[in-house]
Amino acid sequence: MFIAPILSRLSPASEAAGKEAAVETFKITDIPQAMDTLGWSEGARVMRKWFDNPAYELPMDVKRGNVSPSNLAPAQLLTDIPFDWLFSSSTRVQSHVEELISTLSNVTEFNATVGRLKSPFDQLSRGLMLLMTRLQRIGHLNEKTYTLQNAYEDFSNLSAIQLEDTSQFNLMRIGASTWEKATDALDDVYGALGSFAIKIAATKIRTIANDHGFPAIEIEEVGLYVRDTYDFLNTDGDQLLGYWNKQGVIRPGPIDYFAEPDFIDKSDLRYFKVTNDSFNNYRKRWNKGGDFLVFSTVKHYPVSIVVHLSNTDFEEFKARASSI
Repeated sequence: MFIAPILSRLSPASEAAGKEAAVETFKITDIPQAMDTLGWSEGARVMRKWFDNPAYELPMDVKRGNVSPSNLAPAQLLTDIPFDWLFSSSTRVQSHVEELISTLSNVTEFNATVGRLKSPFDQLSRGLMLLMTRLQRIGHLNEKTYTLQNAYEDFSNLSAIQLEDTSQFNLMRIGASTWEKATDALDDVYGALGSFAIKIAATKIRTIANDHGFPAIEIEEVGLYVRDTYDFLNTDGDQLLGYWNKQGVIRPGPIDYFAEPDFIDKSDLRYFKVTNDSFNNYRKRWNKGGDFLVFSTVKHYPVSIVVHLSNTDFEEFKARASSI
């Protein structure tokens, strides 16, 4: 196994007696056990899956969502994270979800997440553009004739993976900003997901050919679910993942955060630096450690969203569709 730097620390009593203290050792494979000690059941489970998997790095097309997750092998998927666990295991997620749902609960025409915009130029939000693309693929939108079919779809029984390919239209990022990474609580959600996306899909949707002279899209229910890549990709230096020992984790102080020492002593315990490269080096050395996609169950929320489409909207859709 890859072993973090083996360090020793003398206790005050041993120093006074001139005796050598026992050498403390810590391996990154000890982290799931530390998570168990902290009560981080999901964090421990998903990390154990990574250690148990054969060495595998997710291709960039998969990470970016350009490849359907339905094409991945079971080892590259974890699909049963309970969505409500986000609320019970963290204090930082529920308020974001509630704020999102409040903006979608009663929408008429204009909405930055799924409606039209009041901009004088691009008037279709990116979410509405993607939703129209979804409707086109299932045959309910005809861009050539500027029409919608009279149809009703109930996707409420679909899994997150199925919604990815069917009616997902936008997302909300959690824990992705520099401030969030520096201040978010260290909890089970942090241990399992770090920063992640909550995807938004239409799960009950109606298309109307003529509603007061215009085609219309009505959404009665949305489904929210987590989609995350469980990997250790570095994009801007070797990302620090905290200071760990067999009992738990601490966040470095402001000075340590920038200096990144190999270890921190706190309350007579030693905590060792763990970074993305700790896992990448483990994979190279032992040919174990496989990346995978994480999906949660789907949480459904009733909403009332109505958007009418003009010929100008269809023309804009045709002009921008290739970029979606």
